[in-house]
Amino acid sequence: MAQTLACLRGWNVPLAQAECRALLPAAIFEPISARMLLTKEQQLNLLTTSLACASGIQCFLQDVQLVDLADNSLEDLLEKVNTVLQRFPNRGSLAVRYLRISGRINGISTKMIAGEIGSIAVSHGFTIDLNNPNYEIGLIADASANIVACGWLVGDFDDSIGTAPRRATERPFFKPISLDPRLARLAVNLACGPVDDHAVLDPMTGTGGFVMEATTMGRHCLAIDMNSAMVEGAQQNVTWALNGQNTESNYQIMVGDACNLVDSVPKNWHGRFSGVVLDPPYGRNSHGTDNHLALIENTIRSARTVVMNQAKLVLIIPIKPSENDNSDVQLLHGDWTSFVDMMEQSGATIIDRWQEHVHGSLSRLILLATIAPLD
Repeated sequence: MAQTLACLRGWNVPLAQAECRALLPAAIFEPISARMLLTKEQQLNLLTTSLACASGIQCFLQDVQLVDLADNSLEDLLEKVNTVLQRFPNRGSLAVRYLRISGRINGISTKMIAGEIGSIAVSHGFTIDLNNPNYEIGLIADASANIVACGWLVGDFDDSIGTAPRRATERPFFKPISLDPRLARLAVNLACGPVDDHAVLDPMTGTGGFVMEATTMGRHCLAIDMNSAMVEGAQQNVTWALNGQNTESNYQIMVGDACNLVDSVPKNWHGRFSGVVLDPPYGRNSHGTDNHLALIENTIRSARTVVMNQAKLVLIIPIKPSENDNSDVQLLHGDWTSFVDMMEQSGATIIDRWQEHVHGSLSRLILLATIAPLD
């Protein structure tokens, strides 16, 4: 059966795996021994759409042929590729691109394999055009698992996802503690899934990191902050990030109270939010309290007054780094047991969690939870 392979970016593989599941919820990708590769035993649609907004997904291969060099040879791969090219219904120009993951596989030259695949393609009536081909074949060699995969390439092997120009220091309005746009984008995708007519709620927008990523994806977004200077700065950042880009997004940035969203959110936005993204401030915050748990609890309860059914929440909080994502969490503010109790009391059910390393004494915990509308 035709197979799809997802190739992930290496900056946070567990988060990228979760993003892949969120953006393609109908497809259950299976992990293999190569941790940056996921497979699915069928052809999938909407791959290009998913790549356009993905942060942790590098590319896809369709009709993929995969060999584990512990059990098979490159000749086995080339025979499979020969069959794929022979049965392909169209002919035209073709390019073979290659990508190495985790270094080189001993005794294997991806460039040489790509050349052999090109020769097979020519024998079946294709022409080679590396600049503007009709079709592209992707060849991926993962040295961590001695696996080589080949298939029709959806996307490309360019490691840039286009968020670097939007990092905090490049924006017209920024604070040093702003989230990396890669993480902000991925958080929005985890909360909302595929881009659709639903909206994302950013109740403590700060400098607008979440709303920038949401709008550049074409998502609908409402962003709120109590500080009017932050609202003005976030609007500057979004206008700058869009730079005249014609997206389908419908967004609004406004002054409001995250703990009283039922009154702060305009009525035409009520019930439209499929996802909430929350990166609360720490230290003395704009609500004039040092009780971080109370602020988060009140915000989650408040969000439940305006979200739709089956809404998700992504919450980002600072923690002390640990070696294992599943180890006991050490919060920078408060203790984990009290935090979990607070989440339950607020009506949020934690369904997964990941760490993102910041520096030697700081990591971020990314929590994914479900929240239900208040009756």
